[in-house]
Amino acid sequence: MRKTTVLAGLVSAVIFGRSAYSQSAEPSVDPKEAAAALQAGDYPRAERLFRAIVDAKPDAPFAWYRLGYAMHAQGKYQEAIEAHRRASEFDEVRAPALYNLACAHAMLGHRDDAFSALDGAIEAGFDNIATMRTDTDLASLRGDDRWNAALERVVSAASATPIRQFDFWIGSWDVYNPQGVKVGTNVITLRQNGYIVHESWTNAQGNTGESINFYDPAREKWRLVWVDAGGGVVEYEGGFEEGAMRMTGKNVDGRGKEQLSRVAFTPMPDGRVRQFIEHSDDGGATWTVYFDGYYQKQQPPANE
Repeated sequence: MRKTTVLAGLVSAVIFGRSAYSQSAEPSVDPKEAAAALQAGDYPRAERLFRAIVDAKPDAPFAWYRLGYAMHAQGKYQEAIEAHRRASEFDEVRAPALYNLACAHAMLGHRDDAFSALDGAIEAGFDNIATMRTDTDLASLRGDDRWNAALERVVSAASATPIRQFDFWIGSWDVYNPQGVKVGTNVITLRQNGYIVHESWTNAQGNTGESINFYDPAREKWRLVWVDAGGGVVEYEGGFEEGAMRMTGKNVDGRGKEQLSRVAFTPMPDGRVRQFIEHSDDGGATWTVYFDGYYQKQQPPANE
């Protein structure tokens, strides 16, 4: 089935948790049963069960949210709009519900309504850069002049939330040099409930390396630890500044030679990410370019 927006993110986070309807829903409808149907992908059944829950208790935010999920996942965008709207009335789910409302309108070709809902989501705190950049539900909006302005607002919002500042790097990428030659692939994933950004790199010659990236609240800085198949180690720390994730550190190759190193990851308006690395052998007096790569999202197979 086609990917369905940010819906799954909140569902997986709260689907078995305690919610507003957990103690007062209609006795004949077990909220856990409804949640299990949704988790299993039985969307028609989940829709029926969550509809019964909201009919019995209209002030249940997560039930409205999940009802919208169930209908949206079936392609019932017009029907899902009302559930998304109702969910957005509750602070607990306002931002993601408005985002999903934007997705439903976009799928129906309602551009003005989609941007209005997206603006509301950003105002309410939506800051998931990776989802917004890659969400197929929003494909019809990306050629609109309002898109880049909305994306810049999300990048700005995410930069104010340290743990989410590196989400723009999430995805499966083909990486090219400035001349357009492919130099490798990189797969960036979230792990440990989103607290680790994990990198798995393979260059054009088949050499590999991995990094763990995380926000260290004690230092109030992002840290990056890289290890490659040749024994090279790089440790960086820094943060999101002037529109990019910027870090400095020390590079030690497999023979123990040390260099100063600095890197900048810059999200670009067209959805690409530029990674720019420089090394210094003289304590930072001069710098040479080590790597200049442009990340392009890999396209899924046509049959997906």
